[in-house]
Amino acid sequence: CPSVCRNLWTSSDYARLLDSWGRQQEVMLGYSDSNKDGGMLTSTWEIFKAHRALHRVAAECNVKLTLFHGRGGTVGRGGGPTHHAIIAQPQGAFTGQIKLTEQGEVMNWKYSDRVLAERNLELMIAASVEALSRPADVKELDPESEAALDAMSEDAFEFYREKIAENEEILTYLEEATPIKELEHMRIGSRPTRRSGGRGLGDLRAIPWVFGWMQSRHVLPAWFGVGFALERFSGKSSNNAELLEKLMNQFPFFSELIANVEMGLAKADLSIARLYAGLVSEEGLRERVFGMLVEEYERTKVVVLRLTGQKTLLEKNPVLARSIRLRNPYVDPLSLIQVELLRRKRGGEDNDDLNYALAATINGIAAGLRNTG
Repeated sequence: CPSVCRNLWTSSDYARLLDSWGRQQEVMLGYSDSNKDGGMLTSTWEIFKAHRALHRVAAECNVKLTLFHGRGGTVGRGGGPTHHAIIAQPQGAFTGQIKLTEQGEVMNWKYSDRVLAERNLELMIAASVEALSRPADVKELDPESEAALDAMSEDAFEFYREKIAENEEILTYLEEATPIKELEHMRIGSRPTRRSGGRGLGDLRAIPWVFGWMQSRHVLPAWFGVGFALERFSGKSSNNAELLEKLMNQFPFFSELIANVEMGLAKADLSIARLYAGLVSEEGLRERVFGMLVEEYERTKVVVLRLTGQKTLLEKNPVLARSIRLRNPYVDPLSLIQVELLRRKRGGEDNDDLNYALAATINGIAAGLRNTG
């Protein structure tokens, strides 16, 4: 994208348009499909680099750039706390203006109540002021840190592509162990689940991909591949563990990434996900995929706890931990009911009452977990 924009902004034909707009340009930065295709770590890092490069090119071309962040409601599609997201932008990339999408269900949770709306707007204003007055201890990524992030991103990407994106068993597992097929009948999306009639991962849109994993309590898009990459990086050199600590302490981008991964891990519940896995008809496929997911979940959890200096997830974020703890007793029964309803439907039972009840569980779980689509 930087080279494309440089060519556009230096074009004599385009110059008259730029000048007529006061050299102001808006560019939308998408988040969704990069996570689905490349995993959490690589998606986040590549978007950060694109974000940074676009602002540098804009400065070279005397363009006043506003980025429109096409964030989703979940961390797997660029979501997460807005305040932290603004603070974690690249140095010099924020000039006081920001534009971002808010998903339908997020709009309701954040702005339907006057007090909540004022609070959320206060958070955005506070983050904007903080980003504009960067504290002295917030530094640019140095070459060593850049190289480390590139190396971890490459490892995470290769692992994700092998285990998820290019693993034919994953789509079968997703279709049988989650209510993704039922989402098409929910009337909660603006577009169909797939872009075409193809069955591959590339044809599947990012929203149902994330929604299916959230509904079934796997929350895979938020954490898969991160543990593998960070553990591998730490094991290459004794100095690498210290470098990861430096990234956590000095660079908001990395600490925000880890915080979002931690939130995804905390919202996952593999004991309930195991019940959904029981819907997969082929035992061998079920055990291979679920076993692989559990292994990476546990590895990522260990890495995150080590980096954050905690014994349990969200130990340093008691408000979110308490919120999840209070919601789960209401969400868990809905998950159990949903598994039973899916089992009946997959067994051939199909009527209006069952579909209505199934839709109610999908809505209820989405409302309880939040960060869903």
